[in-house]
Amino acid sequence: MTPRQQRFVDEYLADANGHQAALRAGYKPRSARQTVTELLKRPEVAEAIRQGMAARAERTRITADRVLQEIARIAFADIGRIADWGPDGLTLTPKSAIAEDDRAAIAELGAGSAGPRVRLHNKQRALENIARHLGLFGRTAARFAPPRPADQRPAREILREKLEQMARAEAAAEAAPPTGAPPVAPR
Repeated sequence: MTPRQQRFVDEYLADANGHQAALRAGYKPRSARQTVTELLKRPEVAEAIRQGMAARAERTRITADRVLQEIARIAFADIGRIADWGPDGLTLTPKSAIAEDDRAAIAELGAGSAGPRVRLHNKQRALENIARHLGLFGRTAARFAPPRPADQRPAREILREKLEQMARAEAAAEAAPPTGAPPVAPR
């Protein structure tokens, strides 16, 4: 690997922005995007980035599982466990009574003219991130999704199977002789 390629790797590891990493490594602005594509295809560059990311994950002890758990804390937090509201306004639950998972979902606490104020991190975005991770969106993501248990197949698949079973049963009933009648000889 050349010194400039190594510099690109170092810069890429700083923010995972290939275009900016190429510029900071000294590649020409006009061709930086194309250069990034070419650099990332080079096995030695890709491997150096992979190793750098693995080393950083080890140092920081940040893993994909830990990130997913943190997103889940935001996604499944319940504001009802953090605050209560009614005609008298908003009342916050004491800090000691709020579960750690719910505390992780709090983005902002404050006081306004109408009393206390609480804002949670974006629950919808957290749920979308989890859904994307689980392969619930799009064909590409679904390709990498873990297999679904048999009872959680898509409704369309279950319906198709039921219709096929009904059609087979109906065909079998038509082919069977009526009860109590002598069998009919084939023609």
